[in-house]
Amino acid sequence: MSHPPFPPYQLASRVCTLERESDYREVYDRRGAEARAAIVSLLGDEWSFDGKRVLDFGCGAGRTLRHFLGEAADGAEIWGVDIDEPSIDWVSRNLCPPLHASRSDSEPPLPFADGHFDLIWALSVFTHLLSPMRWLAELHRVLASGGLLIVSYMGRYNGEAFTHEPWDEDRTGLVILRRQQGWEYGGPMVLMSDWWFDEHWGRAFVPVRREPVHGQTWALLRRRDAEVTEARLQAPSDDPRELAALAHALELVQADHERTVAELRAHYERSRSWKVTRPLRAAAASMRHRRAR
Repeated sequence: MSHPPFPPYQLASRVCTLERESDYREVYDRRGAEARAAIVSLLGDEWSFDGKRVLDFGCGAGRTLRHFLGEAADGAEIWGVDIDEPSIDWVSRNLCPPLHASRSDSEPPLPFADGHFDLIWALSVFTHLLSPMRWLAELHRVLASGGLLIVSYMGRYNGEAFTHEPWDEDRTGLVILRRQQGWEYGGPMVLMSDWWFDEHWGRAFVPVRREPVHGQTWALLRRRDAEVTEARLQAPSDDPRELAALAHALELVQADHERTVAELRAHYERSRSWKVTRPLRAAAASMRHRRAR
């Protein structure tokens, strides 16, 4: 198959940091190839795409999907879904067929029947979702009995870059930082410890294996035949680390908020508008002082 087209820079840069001045196509293509290699490695030699139904959940403009065109052309039914309409439109126009693409809403459900897929991967998606268990329950719904899920999450290997303290597995569970951060700056940052992941995600999936990939943890999971709801996935366990992790999460969120406010203030104080309006602020402060006397 001939080399597939590349999305424009604006769409390519939504899923990874790319410099406009460099050859972004080379970086985009290499990172997609590395993602394919990691997926295949996790699946192992026993896996075959022949006749399988596969979903890339949060596919963007197809950075990873473009490296599975051969499998799609050979008979695998491979879908990509994303909430970003321009990305899905581009995939639909340029990579379908042999792929399939559909735009999803920001909340479940997905437009697929129960048990439709044999394999789903979600790369750098649950790392930013404010309602991760709602979507995890939905992926469980659309996976077939015994189906496989590959997911990446942040924590052990890169968590301290966001918490600004040494990563402590036992004191950390689920932490969501930068809740209000815009998607142009990466969106919210969701961190999970391995034990919390195994405890809560393990209610819906059996952990098979995990590997460090590009600073994140990539986990291969097998679907459990169990009743799964968002509430059941979120419910705390009787593990004593749960309460300690919750208290620590509150501390981390407060410290992150204070850092964000300080960063914003420093940014504005360096700006031209802040410097130009300094005399006005000084005059206003002086007037408030005189009125208070």
